[in-house]
Amino acid sequence: MKFNQVEKFFFMATRLFTLVAVAASLGGALLMFYLGAENTFNAFAHQFTTSPKPVEGLPDDEATVISLMVALDNFLIGVVLLFFGYGVYGLFVRPDFNSRDLGLPEWLHVDQIGQLKQTLAEVIVVVLFVLFLRVALQTFQSGAGAITLADVGRFLMLPLAIVLLAAALRLVELHPKPRSKRNDSAPPTKSAGGS
Repeated sequence: MKFNQVEKFFFMATRLFTLVAVAASLGGALLMFYLGAENTFNAFAHQFTTSPKPVEGLPDDEATVISLMVALDNFLIGVVLLFFGYGVYGLFVRPDFNSRDLGLPEWLHVDQIGQLKQTLAEVIVVVLFVLFLRVALQTFQSGAGAITLADVGRFLMLPLAIVLLAAALRLVELHPKPRSKRNDSAPPTKSAGGS
């Protein structure tokens, strides 16, 4: 056996190490979907039961909103974990197949590792938005009395972090999104003299 063949076999085999990341991502997605469903159930409990589990001194309506926002956040992270698992599988394990051959929609096709990093960075920004909503509701609706300087600082740090992360994400553009033109999607029109 030639050295080039051994080298090729070695690197083909080490690509399969990424199956650990694929399995862990799919398991994490399943966990996040479970947590999202549990938070949705908690939102119903806050709204419709007489003795719901208290959420840090918030009224029932705000507790319902918080539970639903956290549920959406969990579902979003679960979808991103699915995307990450499919992307790693397509990039490393089956690079010769496209997403349609694997039974996946075209938007799940990953061409570069930068797409995965871009998606993860965007999700971090969205998760911070949800955290900011929670802090804002707890700060101003908890009825804890006067707002301290620490509360104001904590309240202002999150939007500042969100703006800085979003600006950095825009500047870095790990995987630029294609710019579409409106005229490209319009169907061609038939001429008056044509059949």
